[in-house]
Amino acid sequence: MTEELSSDQIEIIQEFSQESRDMIEQLEPTIIELGQSTDNETINAVFRLFHSMKGSAGFLEFNNITGVAHAAESLLDMVRSDKMVLLPEHVTLLCESCDFMKDALDCVDENFNDEALEDDSKIMAAKFHTAMEQPAAEPEQQETTPEASTEDNVEEEVDEFKLEITPEMVERFTQEGEELIEASEQGLLSWEKERDNPDYLPSIFRNIHSFKGNSGFFGYANLEKLSHQLENVLDIIKSGGSFSSENPFDILLQAVDALRDGMNSLASDGTDNIEDIDLHIEALKSLPAPRLGEVLVEKGVVKQPDIEEALHQQQKPIGDLLVEMGKASSEDIDKALSSQEQVKEQPVAPKPKPKTKAKAKAVKKQDIRVDLEKLDSLINLIGELVIAENMLIHNPDLDGLELESFNKAAQQMGKLVRELQEMAMIIRMIPVSGLFRRMIRLVHDLSVKSGKKVDLQLTGEGTEVDKTVIETITDPLVHILRNSMDHGLEPPEERLATGKTETGTIKLSACHEEGEVWITLEDDGRGLNKEKILEKAIKNGLIDGDGSDLSDKVIYNMIFQPGFSTAEKITDISGRGVGMDVVKQNLEKIKGKVDVNSVPGKGTIIKLRIPLTLAIIDGMLVRVGNAQCIVPILSIKEAFRPQSDAITITPDSEELVRVRESFFPVVRLHELLNAEPDHTSLEEGILIVLEYQGQSTCLLVDEIMGQQQTVIKGLSEYIGNVRGCSGCTILGNGEVSLILDVGNLVEMK
Repeated sequence: MTEELSSDQIEIIQEFSQESRDMIEQLEPTIIELGQSTDNETINAVFRLFHSMKGSAGFLEFNNITGVAHAAESLLDMVRSDKMVLLPEHVTLLCESCDFMKDALDCVDENFNDEALEDDSKIMAAKFHTAMEQPAAEPEQQETTPEASTEDNVEEEVDEFKLEITPEMVERFTQEGEELIEASEQGLLSWEKERDNPDYLPSIFRNIHSFKGNSGFFGYANLEKLSHQLENVLDIIKSGGSFSSENPFDILLQAVDALRDGMNSLASDGTDNIEDIDLHIEALKSLPAPRLGEVLVEKGVVKQPDIEEALHQQQKPIGDLLVEMGKASSEDIDKALSSQEQVKEQPVAPKPKPKTKAKAKAVKKQDIRVDLEKLDSLINLIGELVIAENMLIHNPDLDGLELESFNKAAQQMGKLVRELQEMAMIIRMIPVSGLFRRMIRLVHDLSVKSGKKVDLQLTGEGTEVDKTVIETITDPLVHILRNSMDHGLEPPEERLATGKTETGTIKLSACHEEGEVWITLEDDGRGLNKEKILEKAIKNGLIDGDGSDLSDKVIYNMIFQPGFSTAEKITDISGRGVGMDVVKQNLEKIKGKVDVNSVPGKGTIIKLRIPLTLAIIDGMLVRVGNAQCIVPILSIKEAFRPQSDAITITPDSEELVRVRESFFPVVRLHELLNAEPDHTSLEEGILIVLEYQGQSTCLLVDEIMGQQQTVIKGLSEYIGNVRGCSGCTILGNGEVSLILDVGNLVEMK
């Protein structure tokens, strides 16, 4: 299929797919809100989604997407016009249609068509038609709608469920709208120079069609109204019609200018005001010349059904077909054609007004789309630049030399490299709001399946994370939510029996802490059953003995072992033992960790801890013997040489060091690296206090050699995971050094 499409067509399809996914992601939570309460604003917002998708899919001839979107649009239109009342099963059906759309878009991405989903499309459309055939609600039912409430209640509900159009969404609309208007203008100018070249028309039509759909989605009525009329004119010409004047481009370009003025007004004062919009619309309506069929009907030569029959089987000019059908004579056709060529009076558009200083500031293009692979390449190059900088500044050939000018230049270079690295990281960062809002749909579906009532609370949606991280943690978050819904939250009757409200609460939050991103999921359910987990672990041979010496944290973390499940029966939601181990595996790919804390009868907290940056960190270079390692600076609290009276040896030979009022265990780095240290006595070495998740340990080294930016390189697959190490880096002298995993070191003790 891809061989039959031009690169422009492929790009258009890809843009359609991405824009459709964005709309579904934004409005899926709004669809779910319809199940709780309805108002015209919310219904109209969802209606516009399906209407826009239907129009775009229809233009690209994705008939299966078009059919389902049209069916959903029809149901919502009946609800809007009070011909039926929206029921919970209708909301579920709308959610199913979103799932179908996602599958269809996957199919489009792969095959550039949606033909494989023809059967599914028919099934979905049939479900909508069945729903629409149900009788309308009785008057008593309709009395409970917002219209029957007091004026204050109506306003409260509208405010509560009105689709939130964020400033970021408006900014994106204005930027994309300006691009579409600019492209349309350039297309019209090129078409005017080459009037016999029909290749310009399709792209102009697509741009105006996209602009109209976006305007309608955001509710900008003036922009939608004018662009819709402009689209109608182009559609008539595209389907074989002709202009009624010799020079239609003045009117077309003035309409485009009017759209630009509306965009400027939007950027200036938030309204899409267009002066003389009615005159522009009337001028556009007058542009297409009457078609032959219209002229024949108007003169009474043929009837409208004859025209429709001819159009249905049109493979020749419509005049020839009408003659063959015996509906008109050649003389009638010739007369109609001659009268058709008598062009109407030239339509007049509003005269352009002189530009004034008070004109609203034009929308400036603020962003561009960049392939993610290009950003990956950029970050890799910056990583190599950091390594090259270290090799230059720490070159052994410079040892002992007094190079004042070189040192100043090196400092400036280091500053610029750091800023470049930070900017590259920022470019890849996106808010977690998109991921969090997808969880609204998941919780809704699981709630319906399980019969449990759930209140999902989202906080920290603006927290930004690397795009790669978002993709990696999506599956873990889904698995955690499933388990929280299935094992954590109790059914309503059980919650009431224990003194809780029948509606369970799940809190999903994100924040930046200690150089990491923390994504926390907390529920107020029954909590983890420590005894069951311990029993299963013993049965699976995961621990020796009865486990009485294990801490709660160690026991709770066993749920992340492969195949581990305490579910007594398998359900659609969980219980197969193939979920929580995925959480740990995916997090390990990005050097992240997962913590579990649970209180029986109160609930469970699961925290995902993810490194803020995946490529470059600030590190402290330390030495023990001939071996050198990097310690992440964010984990270092202090460093000191201990006194003998601060050292304690426990009965089981564990070394502890007193730091003010606390005792911390000691990890000897030379034992981990199997290296020969300069000193074995703690008093003669240097202790670095490392902290992780509120726990501390002391790392014994021979020397602290200095701070440097560190590029994280993954260990080779044949090496696998090395205890206490998170990766490696290349030092200034070209040697490879390990990067210590502080969390692992702390957990050793």
